[in-house]
Formats: sequence, structure tokens, C-alpha cells
Amino acid sequence: MKKYYNLMLTLVALAMTAMAFTACDEEVKAPTQNPADAFPKKHDTALLLVTFGSTYDVPQQTFDKQKAFFQKQFPNTDLYLSYTSRIIINRMQAQGKEFIPPAMWMQSFLKKNYKNVHVQSFHVIPGEEFTLLRDAYVKKEYNVKLVDDRKGRNDAVLGHPLLYSKEDIQKVAKILVDDHKEHIQKGEAVAFMGHGNPEENYEYANQKYKMLEQEMQKYAKENYGHGYVYVATVDYPAMLFDYLVGELKMVEDKVANKKIHLQPLMTIVGDHANNDMAGDYEKGEADEDQSWKWQLEKKGWKVETHMKGLGDYKEINNIYLEHLKAAIADGNKE
Repeated sequence: MKKYYNLMLTLVALAMTAMAFTACDEEVKAPTQNPADAFPKKHDTALLLVTFGSTYDVPQQTFDKQKAFFQKQFPNTDLYLSYTSRIIINRMQAQGKEFIPPAMWMQSFLKKNYKNVHVQSFHVIPGEEFTLLRDAYVKKEYNVKLVDDRKGRNDAVLGHPLLYSKEDIQKVAKILVDDHKEHIQKGEAVAFMGHGNPEENYEYANQKYKMLEQEMQKYAKENYGHGYVYVATVDYPAMLFDYLVGELKMVEDKVANKKIHLQPLMTIVGDHANNDMAGDYEKGEADEDQSWKWQLEKKGWKVETHMKGLGDYKEINNIYLEHLKAAIADGNKE
């Protein structure tokens, strides 16, 4: 990993020692008092938007826009944002920034006797982070505890992540390919960096990346002349950077000017986009640990990076909105 990770992990370790946090793959310990309780209940409905999270500044601007978008759609709700990444929350605590994890929000919602609790995932695939949100937070911290204490309240509902259905994948493919139509029409290649899960039990979720790649290639070829559009990830073994290199090797003589455009397939432009995708050369790091941009340039590619997250697309947020509305309509208890 990049030197940034080593620095941040050191800060996290110090913060966890000083503030009695658990390791990053364990639950964040709750303080004596729940800080979510300090937010007054103003409406009968609470809306919690949940994403993986980031400590970077630019992603906060994306999150603010997403919050404003959903607040406009649901004006009579108490709206909040939270992260599923425990290590991100710990990092923010290490920086002296208080951040409330989903479990505490759900506990507070229960205590405040909300009639309705709506939760929308901003995750890309139904992988580990979404499963954590669904099972550990929405179900365990709210719906299970609500069984014997309803008092006119409804179960919390959870909207699906971005790439859930075949229709979702088709919509996202069109949005992303259309956004790069000028590059594709010139005969240039486009590649997106997703995250993915390394565990075998999330293969179903990881397959969404392959399905999206296939749909983008099909749509691009039918509408803009060729299908040199790819998806690779930082954590799914079958679609790592080597996969992208192999795919590009087969078409490098066909791609115009041997040029490729790189863009994150993540909600925001965070650490992976800035370092693993678009980072500059890092002295002391092995070639295989350098950024995708640097490695492709070394192979003779002309690389242009596009620092735009999925959450920056209004059309993408509309898909998230559709998922939440569907969950509310059918009482989705996931």
C-alpha cells in the first residue's frame, strides 16, 4: 500500500490506544453517552444516509450535495449521514472530529420514538459494507429491538445499493458511457476503478462489476463505435489491476493514440482515487505498488484521470432515490 496508509494506520493506532477504540475490524466502542441523542427530534421520520466514508475534504462536498438532494426530496424528515467504515470513523476521531456510527443513530432513533426510520445505502455493490449496514445496524439495532416495543412505530426500511438489479446496471452503464462518449468516439479507452471484496462469500456482489463492464462495452459499441471500456478493482481478486493490463494488451494496437481515461467507480473521490488510481510516483515503492496511472504510463499509455465520484452524478443519485422510494413503498425490511 501507499505510504499514506502507513502514516494513517500509525495515527489510528495511537488514537485507538488513547481513546480506547477497538481494532479497525471490530466494533467502534460507544461512549458513555450517545452523541446522537443531542440532535433534537423535529419530525416523525428520520432519514439516515450511509456510505463507506472518507477523511478527505472533497468527498465531504459530495456528501453535502447528496444530503441536500435527499432533503429536498424528503423535506419533512430529520436527515443525517453516517459511515460504515470503522477505520474511517476512528481516523476522524484521531483528527479530533466527532463522528457518529450507524449503530448509535439507530439506537437514538429508537429512543426518540420515531414513527418511521428510513435508511439509504450509498454503497456501490451489495457487499460486505452493505451487509454490515443491513444486518448489524438496521436489523439488530432497530428492527429486532422494536418487536416488543412498537408504540405505533414501523420497522426501519433500507434502500438497496447502486448496482443491485439488472436494470440498475443498465442505467449506470448508460450514464457512465454517455459521460465519456467524446473519448470513446475518438477511439480512446476508458477504465473505472471499483473497490470490491476479497472474501469468497461476496462473489455475488463482486460479479456486479463484471456485469457492469459487459453492459458498458455493449452499450458503447452499439452507440459510439467500440467497446474499449473496462472495470477493475482494488480488492476483488478476479478483477485487480493485472486484469485491466491483460485486457488492454489485447487492444493496445487498436486504441487511438494508445490513450486511456481513468475514473473511480466509487461514490466519492477519496484515498483510492487520489493515490491508487491517480497518484504520482512514490520513491521507495516497488513498481507494482505505484498508482495505476504511473504503471500504465510506464507501459506506454497516455493517461488522463477524471476525479469525479458516482455521488457527483445527479442521475446516479436518482437511482439511489428510486431505491429508497421502493423500500418505503413495499416496507422493505432489509
